[in-house]
Amino acid sequence: RVLHTMLSQMGIAIIACLAFNMLLGHGGMLSFGHAVYSGLGSFIAVHALNRVSEGTLALPVSLIPLVGGLGGMFFAVLLGYVTTEKAGTPFAMITLGVGELVAAMSLMFPGFFGGEGGISTSRTATLKFFGLNFGPQVQVYYLIAAWCLLCMAAMYAFTRTPLGRMCNAVRDNPERAEFVGYDTQRVRYLMLVLSGFFAGVAGGLTALNYEIVTAETLN
Repeated sequence: RVLHTMLSQMGIAIIACLAFNMLLGHGGMLSFGHAVYSGLGSFIAVHALNRVSEGTLALPVSLIPLVGGLGGMFFAVLLGYVTTEKAGTPFAMITLGVGELVAAMSLMFPGFFGGEGGISTSRTATLKFFGLNFGPQVQVYYLIAAWCLLCMAAMYAFTRTPLGRMCNAVRDNPERAEFVGYDTQRVRYLMLVLSGFFAGVAGGLTALNYEIVTAETLN
């Protein structure tokens, strides 16, 4: 059980780190507030899981990480346009400010964030997936491993797309990228949105793994 717990944490960390690498490694954008998207993805996922437990949402537990990913993407769409107006050090400072702002707001809206105690859930009171209720940690580990492999393959495939290549160009020489007709701010924005999605997936898996989400996930 201890081994499965550790491997589950490693799988979640791999997705989160690769999501951050999409920004820093491929886009050259150093973000100090990227935990916001994984944290908000966790809260969206835990709320969805509670709705499933109440019977108001018909969704298998295996797709809860997708809900977290869509939540992370939503907030990346909402906050990303402002943060990607600048690049380099100004971008890093803006993301730091946005991250601290969201972290401070977590205690102001207890209805959504659950206050200091956070929000707890149960991953077993959901629709079964091929007879699995994801109560034992080993079942959760295999679910996390499956999502980890899927996200790794998706992020690798993205680096081979024209947008992925253009992100490298904007990272290496934004002036030349603008000269040939590309909007560098739009490229950075799209990269942040996609990175926010994968960070949200990691957040959704965190909610499943621990069955509780607190404000600490935003830090």
